Amino acid sequence: MRLIGRYASPFVRRVAVTMRHHDLSYEHVSVMPFGEAKQALAKINPIARVPVLELEDGERLIDSAVILDYLDLLVGPERALTPPSGAARRRVLTHLAIASGVMDKLVAVLYERHFRPQEKWHQPWIDACEKQIRDGLIWLDRQFEGEWLNGTTMTQADLSLAIFWLFGNAKRPGFFNRLDCPNITALSDRLKTTAPFQDTPPETETLSRDLPSC
Repeated sequence: MRLIGRYASPFVRRVAVTMRHHDLSYEHVSVMPFGEAKQALAKINPIARVPVLELEDGERLIDSAVILDYLDLLVGPERALTPPSGAARRRVLTHLAIASGVMDKLVAVLYERHFRPQEKWHQPWIDACEKQIRDGLIWLDRQFEGEWLNGTTMTQADLSLAIFWLFGNAKRPGFFNRLDCPNITALSDRLKTTAPFQDTPPETETLSRDLPSC
């Protein structure tokens, strides 16, 4: 299998960490979806986004949620990080939906602050996005049942949330340091020391270049 995209993307990285968690081998093709590389990526994914997982038979899976669903099917229900059915599955998917929504808003704010000159930033829109980020993370922090979001076992919600939290802290340290999320902080500190996280370090990225640490 080939995983296309940079670990600097939290959506790519959560796929990579999941594959390493399951000891699934893959070739990593580091592609940034900007500049000249975006044209080449569009030949693989018509909207030129990552990640893309290319299977052995040439089939290409697009979007990290689709890829993670495939990986669960590949390893079977006993090892899957998202429960196969019932209330447990709905709970994990709900947590994933909130965490992914938070990350979408964070990336949108990063793009606004990176690609537009500061005098053209639309601050009311940024403020609205940041409120959604804050509210979503605080809500997730209150959902923990012990060390994990869903009881005694790590799920995809824990893995993805830790990756998203680490990404946010790297890009907006001041903003994230002001959030009171002790459970998410403890989860991220615990998981970042594990082999799957250590083996997928984010590449140097440009989205935080010349931006205030806030």
